[in-house]
Amino acid sequence: QSTKDQCFEIWNSVCSRSVWQPLGFLFLFNLLQVQNAAWREYLRVVLGFTSQQLNYLLVASYIFLFLGTISYKYYFLHTSWRRVYQFCILLNGILTATQLLLIKQKTFGLSNYLFALGDDAIAEFVSGIQFMPGSIMMVNLCP
Repeated sequence: QSTKDQCFEIWNSVCSRSVWQPLGFLFLFNLLQVQNAAWREYLRVVLGFTSQQLNYLLVASYIFLFLGTISYKYYFLHTSWRRVYQFCILLNGILTATQLLLIKQKTFGLSNYLFALGDDAIAEFVSGIQFMPGSIMMVNLCP
């Protein structure tokens, strides 16, 4: 097939209501995801995390992001993507609230670093689960 035919086929697919509504949701959902750049600065300045500790947080977060995508394959693949997003949004809301616990120094006896590590790692794990339905949808959209 020519490129023009492939583009026409993709456009016809996107015009289908069963495709554009989920795609619109994914677009708006990802558009409204605001990364909290001030959080890293808070960890560095107020809590005194070193650059090395912040890098360890980043590496652990990426490992848990990968584990989240793998867990989607084994545990959530046959679950409705709506349920996956509902579960992930709820869990992300709870995890975001745990940052308030760290700010107020209520870390249940854990060091600030371990508490922040768990918070970041679990949040990325949830993001990994949440990432997969959109990726699968995009792959299925390709001709």
